[in-house]
Amino acid sequence: MNYFNFFKANMPIITIGFMLTFFSSFGQTFFISLYVPEIMKDINMSKSFFGSVYGVATVFSSIVLGYVGKFIDCVDVRKYTLLTLLLLGMSCAVMAFSTNIGLVFLGFWGLRLAGQGLMSHIANTSISKIYTSDRGSALSLTSLGFPAGELIFPLMVGAILFSAGWRYSMMLNAVLILFMIPVIFVAMKKSGFHAHSIQKTGDNQAQVESFSRRVLLKDPNFYIIAICSTIIPFVVTGLFFHQGSLAQFKQWPAGLFASGMVGYAILRALFSIFSGRLIDRYSAKAIFPVFLIIFASALLIVTIFTHTLIAFLYLFLIGMAIGLSGPVKTAVLAEVYGTENIGGIRSIFSTLMVLCTAVSPALFGLVLDRNWPFTYITGISFLVAIGCIGVSFRLTLPESLIFDENLEG
Repeated sequence: MNYFNFFKANMPIITIGFMLTFFSSFGQTFFISLYVPEIMKDINMSKSFFGSVYGVATVFSSIVLGYVGKFIDCVDVRKYTLLTLLLLGMSCAVMAFSTNIGLVFLGFWGLRLAGQGLMSHIANTSISKIYTSDRGSALSLTSLGFPAGELIFPLMVGAILFSAGWRYSMMLNAVLILFMIPVIFVAMKKSGFHAHSIQKTGDNQAQVESFSRRVLLKDPNFYIIAICSTIIPFVVTGLFFHQGSLAQFKQWPAGLFASGMVGYAILRALFSIFSGRLIDRYSAKAIFPVFLIIFASALLIVTIFTHTLIAFLYLFLIGMAIGLSGPVKTAVLAEVYGTENIGGIRSIFSTLMVLCTAVSPALFGLVLDRNWPFTYITGISFLVAIGCIGVSFRLTLPESLIFDENLEG
């Protein structure tokens, strides 16, 4: 079945997954970074201090995500999604009325937990449970919400920031999210999304309570997937958060990255679609190292070269790597661990991912405040990526060595 026929046959469920990933943009770093200069100027904070506030808020969101993420395995997904959307909308409103560090921190915490964390978690976990043979195709189509958000929201937010300011823009975000709550809630009911995405293999509550993370931590595959899955969000979050400083160091025009983000979003979408067919044909484990190779190439060229065109090539390669990695990282968890406790398993990896994105803006900001060359950041990141490539090949193991799907202990 080709993508068009697959989408036509599964349009209601795929559309809901797309909407969830699309509106997760409100908690993503690329979205929040659009407001960073104005917030820093309005509340008078340095780069490193602002990055620290953002980082600590993200750490706290990751801690909460690690706890609440597992309950998607046993509750009505509609109610779970409703609470997530309410938190996301309220967080936008808090940011709009922020006048001090405390409110900024609270707003960041809610945006990161509900947006980056739970919205993505709901979409990927539910799709992984609903589909088996076509899981790659389904994940790749719903993941298009990420690049769609990266393509649309910067243009929309930029126009509103220019005409009305960042507070008014955040308030409009809150209104938009509140408007979408009944739309998504009704769509889930009519499509049966909430029924399909809960496993019907016994007492779900008992399964979640019996899920032992200690057993998961004993599996070598856990560390391979964790390291290779977090390197991209860690590095890219830091680079995108401080993209202005990177442009200044390379002596690139201020608006260069804004122009390049269009190509980045398009390539991310194309390679997200491409990854679905690769997953369904070869398995996620087999193609796991590929996105790391592309990512390392992006870091290498941005470290060595300074020509203006390198900025576009760097962003395009990043888009390709992220487009491949999204569906692959989710599908590989289902392949290695099964789907019975996929919500609890994904919550662990999501927590690690969010935690990594909390550290890099503050760490990169500290390096930049000390006036160290930006090549320190990109060069060391490249070496770490090379190490991840070597480790990733160990994930392709015989079926007899795959970790027990039940994960009870």
